[in-house]
Amino acid sequence: MARARWIAAGAKSEDSMTHFVQYPLAETGILHHWLACGPITTPLTALAKSVPPDGAAFGRGKRWVINYWAFDPESAALKQRVYKKLPRFTWKPTQQPYPESEGIAGQTWRYAKAEEDGVIDFSLFNFAPALMQGWLFACLDSAAVQTVNAELITIGPARVWLNGALVTHFASHFSYVAVQRIPITLTLIAGRNELYLQGDMLGWREARLALGLRLPTTADIQPSLPIGTYDREAWQQAERGLDAIGVKQFAFPTLPGYLNLVPDAAPFDAEIEVAMPTPDKFGGAVPPEQLPAVPRRMILRPDVAIELPITPAITAAMASVPGENTLSLRVRPANGLPLMLHRELWASDSRFSHAPYGTYEERRREAMEHLAAMPYDVLTSMAAVMLGKRKTISSEAIALACHFMDSRFDCADFYAIGLLALLYRFDEHPALTDADQAKIELAFQNFKYWIDEPGLDAMCYFTENHQILFHVTQYLAGQRWPDRVFSNSGRSGREQQERARHRIEAWITHRLRGSFSEWDSNAYMTLDAFAMLALTEFAHSSHLRVLATDLLDKLFFLIACQSFRGVHGSTHGRCYVAGLKSARFENTSGLQRLAWGMGGFNGETRALGMLAMADRYQVPEIIQSIGADLPEVLITRARSKGELRPQFDMKAGMWDVRTITRRTPDGMLSAAVDYRPGEMGIQEHLWQATLSPEAVIFTTYPGNSQEHGNARPNFWAGSARLPRVAMHDRTVICLYRLEAGVGLELTHAYFPAAMFDEYVVQGNWACARVGEGYVALWGDGELALTETGRHVGQELRSRGAGQVWLCHCGRAADDGDFASFCHAVMQHSPQTDGLSVQWTTPTGHRLTFAWEGALKVDDQAVDWADIPHYENRYTNTPLNAETMTIRHEDQQIVLHLGREDVKA
Repeated sequence: MARARWIAAGAKSEDSMTHFVQYPLAETGILHHWLACGPITTPLTALAKSVPPDGAAFGRGKRWVINYWAFDPESAALKQRVYKKLPRFTWKPTQQPYPESEGIAGQTWRYAKAEEDGVIDFSLFNFAPALMQGWLFACLDSAAVQTVNAELITIGPARVWLNGALVTHFASHFSYVAVQRIPITLTLIAGRNELYLQGDMLGWREARLALGLRLPTTADIQPSLPIGTYDREAWQQAERGLDAIGVKQFAFPTLPGYLNLVPDAAPFDAEIEVAMPTPDKFGGAVPPEQLPAVPRRMILRPDVAIELPITPAITAAMASVPGENTLSLRVRPANGLPLMLHRELWASDSRFSHAPYGTYEERRREAMEHLAAMPYDVLTSMAAVMLGKRKTISSEAIALACHFMDSRFDCADFYAIGLLALLYRFDEHPALTDADQAKIELAFQNFKYWIDEPGLDAMCYFTENHQILFHVTQYLAGQRWPDRVFSNSGRSGREQQERARHRIEAWITHRLRGSFSEWDSNAYMTLDAFAMLALTEFAHSSHLRVLATDLLDKLFFLIACQSFRGVHGSTHGRCYVAGLKSARFENTSGLQRLAWGMGGFNGETRALGMLAMADRYQVPEIIQSIGADLPEVLITRARSKGELRPQFDMKAGMWDVRTITRRTPDGMLSAAVDYRPGEMGIQEHLWQATLSPEAVIFTTYPGNSQEHGNARPNFWAGSARLPRVAMHDRTVICLYRLEAGVGLELTHAYFPAAMFDEYVVQGNWACARVGEGYVALWGDGELALTETGRHVGQELRSRGAGQVWLCHCGRAADDGDFASFCHAVMQHSPQTDGLSVQWTTPTGHRLTFAWEGALKVDDQAVDWADIPHYENRYTNTPLNAETMTIRHEDQQIVLHLGREDVKA
């Protein structure tokens, strides 16, 4: 068995008997403390037994299902077929485990603690189809022989063993992210009972595997865990010490950064380490010495803020590795007990610009230097060669990109565009070796370019950004090798190019006319730009280049209008947690920095690299000026609308979203109004108030306690059920219809207190200030900041029903000092009646809003149906307009929004 590096005196007992730690049964009956093993993944190599790998791609039981959202009923049905044909499950409980003892498939057992959702989460992102498996173990100490009705909590199939006997094998349904609660009966002996849970999930792309158990609270049962020969008292002290630690922010834009112990906690001797991502994340392209980790031992005390060991070497390394990376904070007991607290953090030498600076060419050069300093992927390696900092393109980066394409891993299309850029720019250049060029050409020769081509894989084709990336890949590959026969499809390059051309025209025309279904996404608009830049640079067709240029101009205009000082702080069609918590993590940040001098360069290298190296495209001067413009008030009303195409979007119907954004030099408020209220959410972010890159406020109906992207919706990104949102002037009203058994059955607000210059929480109100910008948030019960756990100092909860939230923004220029603003908003308390609210604003306007009916302002209904395609001080463009005219000062640009939709 693996052992801790060293064990301090007192952490081990003198005897060799296994010790047990007992825990009180939680008020909810949830077992929170477990030993866990996994996840263990096994490639699904026999999918062809359950779904045809060739022939028609679409239709019932066809292969399109693997490439669509796993919440679709067809996906659950396919998983059932595949599951029934898996090899026979032979594992059985044997020797009782303990921390660090040998587990399954070479892994060891570890201590794990469930959070509020009551499960241990084993989730992974699966680039290729895989079977995911996880195990839990705990003991149930029963006062007497008894039979209890318990509840197995799982996402997919699961097994339960009690005292060595299989109690149940649930295998009737696969869920996507939401847990299933399965009634089971446990017959306990008097004394100690051994309990195992084992769960399965078939994963393609994001997949959630989680397990838990609920016991009746009336049962005389005490959970316990074997801890080997570790000292029981030392173990419990270490648990209490780790539970008392609080980290009150995700991003540390300035250093030093600190962690704290909760008041009244006992001093805790700990080893603290802040580490870079693991080297295997970069496929061997980043040398291990570039990924430093610095452990530090210290005594934590409740009255002293403890400085985190975030060193200059770590912040420099974070600024020089590509991708969406976070630091790992690990806190362990200094006595070597196998317990650990883990948090994700962000800190970097990359600076964020809050105001415009420099010329476009100066910023382009700065972007190239930034890219060349991290020559570990294809685009950054190209930048390094172009600046004379490298002689050859990184073979490791090429190998990683080709591996994604050869394996048909999800996101292979991201890598494919980069490789095409390399081939087109460095054709017959000595920086690209013959061996690497041959490897690249072989990857494209065998690649699968769309769902309708043969093969089973986990690649995501259907989302908006993936659609265009695949189409552009197919087009540019066909253009480069017109006479070559591509082995997977049997088509010539010329045929591939022609098929892709129609698809590209249709995709671009839809976005020119109706904008994006993944509206204002701070994660995915970057990838849309990446695809368009590849077309403007490398497509031989002038028609496609013109279409792509118009859409790029529009895309940059949209980002400019929906951002505050480099923060893409609008409502989003899709988002992830890290990009919500800090704009320094947003994928669109680097594009803004280059385009108009606000934002920051980070690990996003694809679109930034393509823009920085572009010969044919530059953000128009008028849009650069608009991006840098900070008028006293900018109100943008927008409507994104378009028709979904079943064999591309995997569903029929329309997308239709109306947004309102109000921005001043001191802050921004943005909302998607009346968007599918009550429906299931995934990654939609329907309102936000923004004061700085980290000082943002929003509410959600959390789906679970996780923050990773494999649980969608999760704790902060998306909502289990979408709210009904209204916005008028400086006020947003957000209504939630909570459902029993759905998500965490509560709502909450993100309110990162440490990132404000000043804040106050008083009764139902919470107010915050950054500079001269203010935000007031009201909930339908007394508000309280979370004081312990993962979200300490960052989360507000209402002690009321949690159905109604209201946000009002202000600024010193309009509302006086902060105290005056707070006093003014608190003068009139909103009045609620279930899902109905009425509030009088500080300016005297009476707002009334409910789950049904229109928003009323002073008894006058607000008509959101009149929101045009895009309207603000720069443009007034109706829906379905042929052109968009953008004006600013003495400049003007006309974007051609296309003709009638081209059929793919």
